Amino acid sequence: VKSGVHTANPEFSSTPGVHISMSRFSEVTYNATAQPATIGSGLVWDDVCAVLDPLNVTVVGGRFSGFGIAGYSLRGGYSWKSNLFGLTVDNIVGYELVLPNGTLTQVTATKNLDLFFGLKVQFISST
Repeated sequence: VKSGVHTANPEFSSTPGVHISMSRFSEVTYNATAQPATIGSGLVWDDVCAVLDPLNVTVVGGRFSGFGIAGYSLRGGYSWKSNLFGLTVDNIVGYELVLPNGTLTQVTATKNLDLFFGLKVQFISST
């Protein structure tokens, strides 16, 4: 599964099997009243900042503009702004997740807590 590009080495992003590109999950929406932004997992940080910076919205994003949202966020996400706002993963309030059976589900601290916790801490076991 490919969200963005985190390495310049093309061998790290190749696979002899099925390759799933998330590039069409590319929407960024922001509701100033509700506050959180909805960010597609197929974006890189440049795409997100292009939409949110003009709205004066702080983005706790990648230190390199080409990092993909999904992989970066699931690996914790150390930002230039982490000293003020925590890791990127600390700022995620919910996920829209496709389960192995194909069901689309909302995952938050109050809905599907086990999945929410798993997505939040998976970077600890994968680093």
